[in-house]
Amino acid sequence: MTPRSIRQAVVAGSGTDALLAAATLRRLLPGLSVTLLRDPAAPPADPAGESTTPAVLQHLCRTLGIPGDDIHLRGRPVWTLGFKCLWGARGSFQRAFDASFAAGQPGLRHDPGFFAAESGLDVCSTGGALMAAGKLFPRDGANAFKPLEHITGLNFLSEPLDALLLRICQTLGVSVRGGRAAGLTRDPDTLQLEGGGTLAADLLVDATGSAALLSQLAGNTDWIGYDDACLTPRAATVLRRRGSEPIRPYTTLETLPAGWRWRIEHDATIGLGHAWHPDFISDDEACAELVAKAGDATLVPQLHRWNCGRRREAWHGPVVAVGDASGFVEPLASLRIQQLIGHVHWLARVLAETDGQPGERTRQTYNRIVAEAWDENRDFHALHYRFNTAADTPFWQMARATAAPAGHAELVDLYQSIGPSALLANSLPAWPGLLGIDAWIAALLGLGVPFRHHPELPAAERNAWESLCQQRRQLARQAVPAELCLGAARRAARPEPRVQLP
Repeated sequence: MTPRSIRQAVVAGSGTDALLAAATLRRLLPGLSVTLLRDPAAPPADPAGESTTPAVLQHLCRTLGIPGDDIHLRGRPVWTLGFKCLWGARGSFQRAFDASFAAGQPGLRHDPGFFAAESGLDVCSTGGALMAAGKLFPRDGANAFKPLEHITGLNFLSEPLDALLLRICQTLGVSVRGGRAAGLTRDPDTLQLEGGGTLAADLLVDATGSAALLSQLAGNTDWIGYDDACLTPRAATVLRRRGSEPIRPYTTLETLPAGWRWRIEHDATIGLGHAWHPDFISDDEACAELVAKAGDATLVPQLHRWNCGRRREAWHGPVVAVGDASGFVEPLASLRIQQLIGHVHWLARVLAETDGQPGERTRQTYNRIVAEAWDENRDFHALHYRFNTAADTPFWQMARATAAPAGHAELVDLYQSIGPSALLANSLPAWPGLLGIDAWIAALLGLGVPFRHHPELPAAERNAWESLCQQRRQLARQAVPAELCLGAARRAARPEPRVQLP
């Protein structure tokens, strides 16, 4: 029997996941009719906002075709160069998005990671040096700066980001309607809507978040938990006013006695989150700590109950689950939106290369690729629990004894033997993977995971490395703070009108 061609898709969901999925499918598959079904009674988004990786900015610009001016004026993001981690045996380290360890550098015969193991990660890349100096972009002449957007992520508040994406959906010809699915019938695949009405489609995309409404209606309930890798099932978030604090050019991750805390920079506000395990601190105590850290007793934290894991099959029957409907891990690596984008790209590729007629083997391949990405994300989180010795409390003793990067155990074992060598890329379970080998090496180095092989580094190479580090320090000292870069970018995007002389 020849499968029916997929020519009409319905994306269900009200937030960022659904808007991104609908816009991406429509952009990559112009012949596909896409309807976005938005629930007007959907719960509010996380007030702390979203931290993203450079892949997200590239997707917004290159795939969706959003002009940079629109991103900055309508989305109101703040640039971020990576993560400042108060974590690991070193006590703190920086993981810049541009840190490169698998590629050689001029004047060095040995891999850069061996030099970074001695000197630290602060100056092993341009982004790291800028973060260490509290600056964002290098100066370009006396009164300008040079944007390095290929190495920056963006921090968004949900409301302006979703408004930007909704506008793009409408521009691309996505049909947007309100409603909530209440049932699903097959042959043909049709959603029954609350209050009456139906919506038929050849493909149903579930982007309803952790509720996974369409997946539940399709009977896709087989869940693989990550309880041995993501160890904080509770979290709370708040958004506070910035005041006079400078904008940090990074996202902050901080070890706490019973969990960890994160901080996301916005222009006029700061998003704060606190993740914990309820066996080691009560919800009330954790929320009180978060409010105290925010310094505003009027704030009411939004409580989250995380169920970390993934669906055994993202594509089940007529429904493809994407984003939080497909799986969830803690926001330690800011990979949520990047992972969603990757999955939708694979879905679009599958539909394009099968002329809209994917078979069962194609669906199995898609599900395997999605599962591998989720499991890599899981293992990366497990690494941060397994090797965090910054605290020796009962929670962290439990975390170190429990967490294990299962699918990447060979990679970690090899690192502990040969160190931060480019050869580690050969032990990645899937190439190039969700993160890439550089992120894994940066985390292993930053956490202070010990390794046995320490090659003799010749004096000439040490001098060449120090020269590179000194150049980065000099560039960072003269660089421009985030506030000035942000203001200049927005003024350039919307020039102030000329004032006529009297």
